[in-house]
Amino acid sequence: MKFTTASILALLTAFAHSAPAPAPDYQPPACNPNPHGRYCSATLYGAAGVEQTISYEINFQVDYLDVPFSVSKIQNLDDPSTGNYEYWTFYGIDGSVTNVGPGQTVDVGPPQVQTRAYCQIQCPAY
Repeated sequence: MKFTTASILALLTAFAHSAPAPAPDYQPPACNPNPHGRYCSATLYGAAGVEQTISYEINFQVDYLDVPFSVSKIQNLDDPSTGNYEYWTFYGIDGSVTNVGPGQTVDVGPPQVQTRAYCQIQCPAY
C-alpha cells in the first residue's frame, strides 16, 4: 500500500475535524488583592491536643505572636475557593520558616514556639 504526503495530510485533517470540542476553561474566583479590612486566620497545633487560632489583618507584620507552646502543625483557614489566596509565613524561635498556602495544613519541623508571622494575598497568574 502506497501513501503519499497528500493522502496522509488529508487523513490527519479529517481526524482533527472530528475531534470533540474542548471543555470550557475553568474560571477560578476572582482574586481581590485589596487587603483593606480583611483578615487572615490560622490555627496552630501543639502536643497533647493544644491549639490556638489567630487572626490578623492582611499584610500586617506580626512582630510578637502570643502562642505560649511549641507548635508542630499550622493550618491556614483560608478557603481557596473564595478567591482570597491568603498565604502565611511563620518564623520559629529556632530559625524555622514555615509557609502555609490557602487551605493547607503544614508540619513545623522541628516543633518550636512561633515568634512572628506575616499574611499576604498572592493572586495566581493564569
